[in-house]
Amino acid sequence: MSRHILFFIGPPASGKGTQAELAAKYYGWPAISSGDLLRRLADLPKKYQAAIQAGHLVDDQIINDLLKRRLAQPDTKSGFILDGYPRNSSQFDYAYHHIITAEDKVRALEIKVSDEEVYRRLGGRRFCPHCGAGYHLIYKPSKREGICDYCSTKLEKRPDDKPQVITERLKLYHETMEPLKVLWQKRGELITINGEQDIAAVHQDVVASLAQWSGLSPQ
Repeated sequence: MSRHILFFIGPPASGKGTQAELAAKYYGWPAISSGDLLRRLADLPKKYQAAIQAGHLVDDQIINDLLKRRLAQPDTKSGFILDGYPRNSSQFDYAYHHIITAEDKVRALEIKVSDEEVYRRLGGRRFCPHCGAGYHLIYKPSKREGICDYCSTKLEKRPDDKPQVITERLKLYHETMEPLKVLWQKRGELITINGEQDIAAVHQDVVASLAQWSGLSPQ
């Protein structure tokens, strides 16, 4: 039995996670992210649990094992969506040798945004260290500049949103994903979507791009 398999890829703050969830609701397939997999820590052998709890890097074998266990569940029989996997060539090879079959129908959807847009989206984020409320200087500003609407605490920038950290994250993304995009392109499976639109417009483009693919017509 063939399955529909969608990979959603994109740089930090591209909105690929949001689009994966919207596609999951639209097509009725589960969206599975790397974070979802790691939250299934209890399913892992104890040696893996100990490594993760000790703060060690999560290696490919752990992620691959978690993904294999998740895909064995019945809700993935007709299709599934992967958000943030594969992250490197090793995971890519595992997917195409141990997960994807010749009968499966595969597409990789790149939610494309420029580096400048990533800086704008991440650099504008603020949060309240007291109550946890989130804001954005452009998209969701507080009523009083720099002050939380709920508890009047001074807003802060997350450490991960500092320019030097964003630069490193983008560098890592480009170094690891560009070779994978070439492989998907050669397989005729890569679709590029303009991610610098509003959420609804990006979703519409995703649906339209898949409409002529393997009988996936707009609902």
